[in-house]
Amino acid sequence: MAETKRPYGIADLDYQAQQRIEAMKGQLLIALVNRLGGSLEMPVEEVDGTGAFVLFMGADEEAKTFSFRVERKEW
Repeated sequence: MAETKRPYGIADLDYQAQQRIEAMKGQLLIALVNRLGGSLEMPVEEVDGTGAFVLFMGADEEAKTFSFRVERKEW
C-alpha cells in the first residue's frame, strides 16, 4: 500500500511551485466540473463564504494523482 502523503497548503511551497499551481488553476477547474458531470451552478454567496476555509493539496508522483482537502481555518 502506498504511503499516505500529508497534503500541504500552497503557501508552504516555494515560489516556482506556487507559479505552476497558479498556471494550472484553470485546468483544475475544468477537471473538477467535468468530474461533476460537465456543468455546475453555484450561488455567489457560497463562493463569498469560503473565507473561513483553507484548501490543502497533495500530489502522489507514483500514483500520478492530486489530492485536495478543505478544512475550516483555525483562528
